[in-house]
Amino acid sequence: MPVTGISGRENGYGSETVQNVQAWFEKHVTLDGKPYTLDHDQANAVLAMNSNTLVVARAGSGKTRVIVAKIAYLIARRGYSTEEILVFMFNRTAAAEVNQRIMNVEIDGERLLKKPTKIASTFHKFALDTVKSCGKRPEIISERQRESYLETALEEALRKLHYHPSSRERQELHKITSSFVNRASQKYPGTKGFQTLTQKITEYCNIHSSDQAYHQKVLWHKISLETYRNYYGNLKSPSLDFNILMTHAAELLISADKARATCSSEIVRHIQKVRFIMIDEYQDFSYLFFSLTQAIRQLTNHAKLFVVGDDWQAINRFAGSDVDYFSNFKQYFPENTRIIPLSTNYRSDRRIVERANQFMLREYDSAALPAKAFSKKHGKIHTISPEKIRFRADDLTEDSLGDGRYLALTGSIPAAKLLKLVARIIRHHRNFDIMLLHRHNYTSFEGINLLKFMSMLQKILVAEHIMNVDEFKAQVRSLTMHRSKGLEADVVILLELDQKIVRASHPHATIFELFDDTLAAETADQQRLLYVAMTRARHHLYLLSNDKKPPI
Repeated sequence: MPVTGISGRENGYGSETVQNVQAWFEKHVTLDGKPYTLDHDQANAVLAMNSNTLVVARAGSGKTRVIVAKIAYLIARRGYSTEEILVFMFNRTAAAEVNQRIMNVEIDGERLLKKPTKIASTFHKFALDTVKSCGKRPEIISERQRESYLETALEEALRKLHYHPSSRERQELHKITSSFVNRASQKYPGTKGFQTLTQKITEYCNIHSSDQAYHQKVLWHKISLETYRNYYGNLKSPSLDFNILMTHAAELLISADKARATCSSEIVRHIQKVRFIMIDEYQDFSYLFFSLTQAIRQLTNHAKLFVVGDDWQAINRFAGSDVDYFSNFKQYFPENTRIIPLSTNYRSDRRIVERANQFMLREYDSAALPAKAFSKKHGKIHTISPEKIRFRADDLTEDSLGDGRYLALTGSIPAAKLLKLVARIIRHHRNFDIMLLHRHNYTSFEGINLLKFMSMLQKILVAEHIMNVDEFKAQVRSLTMHRSKGLEADVVILLELDQKIVRASHPHATIFELFDDTLAAETADQQRLLYVAMTRARHHLYLLSNDKKPPI
């Protein structure tokens, strides 16, 4: 039976060992009717009751399993109530998954939770609830509305600065300023933040104004700052974007802590009950998340903090995330700090894990924690050059596929060769779950994006009776490497894995030094992204590259 009441924290469990935790879970805890087993590292993380704990969870190491186990352990073994546990997941889907799993956990045949309870949420949902609890009724703008506000703000900035870009340059400026507004509002939030930002950009422009080599960058800084000013000037209450929402929520909690404002009394009472804060995908932490976390802890007499993530999978810097919070965890949270590794990869076969380790230790951090494979299977890594595939444009029968069909669909021999190669791979693995990944939404072939490539691939496979339409839609997916994070497949095919594509420097990569944008930072982003792509594969990893030595 679950332990209830505060006394559970003082009933001797503080002296139990990792082995005790493993044995208790295996004997007493089930999820969907199956024993909830934990390995040594997972149980060690569940047992940890430090003030600040960072769990370094490599790809496929079962971080969600640990989060659910930690919640169950705190409630059933340590006597915490659900109101005393605050769990932040990276998105609504992940939060829903954790909540569903917790509802399905049983202790000795009885439900851990007697009634439906949403323990896990997102930072954005928590911020929204906080602001609403203070009597405000914010209206979060949609992505389409945000784009409209940004377009208007940019046009106002261009008029003020008397700058008249071409249509193509205007599109480029929209991308630049959109990214700037998102990142600036996270790193320099609020009125004080805007003042600091303005000062930094003014200093930058003054230093480089006479340097012709910096002329374009200086102009972009001025346009971006003015767009930022216009965007938030035009965004009138109750309309908010998520960054303003997060900023307001943190400010309300800080003011509540100092003055116990009447409008915040309800949320203050709720937060003051919290004794344990858990955060998923900690490698994607940002200043806004940090500020809100600190504001919460001030109201809870510094509740214990338990964060889970993987610095090797930090791929959202462009969106405002800062891996520094992960890399320097002990500096941000120095009190009674502990770092626990989850290194066993339960997803990928041995050779795939080893290849991913070799790449990251060689290219990223030679002193980092490597993963280890749980699978006893070797797994296979196939490196194939599409340009070396035998191809005859006038041959309609070769390989029972007909090369002429590929050319008719793609319009170019290089694209036809890639399509033929991918079709051949899928034919070989037709009963497997297959994921196609590319660095971008578009390919290097004119007029062919991933969606069109998938359409052509489906036509070929259906025409040759390799798969029907339903099978194709059920078994074959195509995504960018960024969007593949958190997913997995039996077979992963990395398309156009050429240095000039996956290692190409973005033209805007080093515009804003105030966001620490450097070529070194971009290179690190690329390395982590390739690691994410590699570790989606369970059994087969295909590297399709025309380079003599592929980047991985």
